[in-house]
Amino acid sequence: MRIIIERDAVCAADDTSWHCEEFTIPDGITIAGLFEFLEFKYIPVIAGNNVVWALYHQDVEVGTYFTKIQSFINGNVPLSSIINNSERDNTFYLRYYSPDRYRKRFI
Repeated sequence: MRIIIERDAVCAADDTSWHCEEFTIPDGITIAGLFEFLEFKYIPVIAGNNVVWALYHQDVEVGTYFTKIQSFINGNVPLSSIINNSERDNTFYLRYYSPDRYRKRFI
């Protein structure tokens, strides 16, 4: 299965890079599996490793990865079900948050 992912820049130096890439992933991959796949190929390393990556599809948050505690929201959801329920749209966006900034979205 092919997906397209774009992500936020994480610092000023990162702004100069293009952040949209296409990946071929296994058909049965879950959201947790996608984050594990991307962690060493695409997601930048952040000092302290205490960040939150939220995965969006069509402007809806579909999954979240807390790097410090290696925990997921909706980690068991198959990516194929998200794509199949959206008329085959395979484009995703990764948004970067500090843990405090992520929590404040719900207050």
